[in-house]
Amino acid sequence: MTRNLIASAALLSLLGTAQASLVVSAPSLHAYSGYDGTPATITGTLTHGYTGTLTALSAGTISFTYLGKEAWNTTQFNFNGRSITDSTRLTDSARLGSTITGQISAGRVNFSFTDVTRGVTYQNGAIGAMMFTPGVRTSQYGAFDFVIGFNDKGVFLDPRDCDFDDFVVGVKFTPAIPEPSTYAMMGIGLVGLAWAARRRRATGR
Repeated sequence: MTRNLIASAALLSLLGTAQASLVVSAPSLHAYSGYDGTPATITGTLTHGYTGTLTALSAGTISFTYLGKEAWNTTQFNFNGRSITDSTRLTDSARLGSTITGQISAGRVNFSFTDVTRGVTYQNGAIGAMMFTPGVRTSQYGAFDFVIGFNDKGVFLDPRDCDFDDFVVGVKFTPAIPEPSTYAMMGIGLVGLAWAARRRRATGR
C-alpha cells in the first residue's frame, strides 16, 4: 500500500509539472468592439477577453512579442527592465515582432504598460487597462498562450474608446524543466509499481 502511494505521488508530481501554465486569476469575461488598425491584420479582430491578473503556475521562460497598436499616444510595454516603445499612431513596422524574453517564478507576472504621452503606467492586474485573450493564432507569428490588448484610457474611463488595441502583445510561456529530484521520485514510484505487480503475481492475487 505504501509503495502504491509513493508511485501515485510521483506520477501526480510529474503531471503537475507538465500541466503548469499561465492563467488569468480572478478572471472576468468582457466583450468589446472597435478593435482595428494594425493589430487586426495580425491577430484577426478580437471581440472579448478576460480582465484579471496574468499568473504563472510554475517557474519558466516567458516571452512577449509586439503585435501592433492603434493609438495616437506614445505607448510602451515594460518587462524585466526592458521595454518596447512605439510613438506612431499605427504600428512602426520596424518594431513589429520585437520580443522580450525572461525567466519568471511562479506567481503574478511583473509587467506593465505605460501611456508615455499621459505619463500613466498600468501594472499587470489593472482592471480595465488590459484584456487577456487566450489561445490566439496570428497570421505572422503563430500561436500565443495569450494576447494582451492594452487600453490607454484605462479602467474603462471612456466607454467610447475601449477597444484594447492601443498596444498589443502576444505571450508565450514554457514551464521550467523538472528538477532531477522529480525524475528520481518518479523512478522510485515506477519501481514501486513494478514491485507491487510482481508481488501480486507471486501470491496469485
